[in-house]
Order: sequence, then C-alpha cells, then structure tokens
Amino acid sequence: MIFRAVSSLASLTILTLIFSAATVVLALQHLNMPAGSENLWSLFTQLFVAFWVYLDRRDRHLSLPFEFDAFVFFAWPLVLPYYLYKSRGARRGILLTAFVFTLVLAPKLVASVLRLYR
Repeated sequence: MIFRAVSSLASLTILTLIFSAATVVLALQHLNMPAGSENLWSLFTQLFVAFWVYLDRRDRHLSLPFEFDAFVFFAWPLVLPYYLYKSRGARRGILLTAFVFTLVLAPKLVASVLRLYR
C-alpha cells in the first residue's frame, strides 16, 4: 500500500531529474526553456503532488473532505505542508515538505546557477 505512494513520489523525482537535465542542456546553449514546457512542468507537478497525496491519504486511512484532492491540485504550496504536518507530525512533515519543494524548484535553481557560472 505504501509502495504506491512512494512510487508516485519517485515518479516526481525522476520527472524532476529529466526536466533538470533538459534545463541544463538549454542553459549551456544560452537558451531558456520554452513557455509551453514550463507550463507542462507546472501541470505535471500539480498532478503528481495531488496524486501522491491521494494515494498517501488512502494508505493512511485519513478521512478528509472529498474536495481535499482538488485543494491539493490547485493550491498545493499551501495545502501540502498542512497535510504533511497533520499526517506525519512537525518534524517529518517539515522534512518531506522541504524535499517536495526542493524537487519542484530544482530545475530553476540549476538553470540559474549555470547562467551565473557562464
């Protein structure tokens, strides 16, 4: 059961690595990521995070409102820390929140560092 939630988070990690690699290649060529790709990255991030919360919530048998998954999809930067705090406590919730935010921000950070370096 927990495997499904972990595999969804692993999928987000793999997607981040792929998108970061593409960002690195473009940054080395002095190019920016196309706007459509940025929008697609944002959509996939929202989908993966919402799906991960859905699976994790089911595995932990947490009863939350039906609309909670929609809240996660549309406002995940605000709702995800709340969910992780409620489901895991302060320490583990903050660490997992930091991990997810690092995954989401990694491509932009890598591209910024490469642009500054070049």
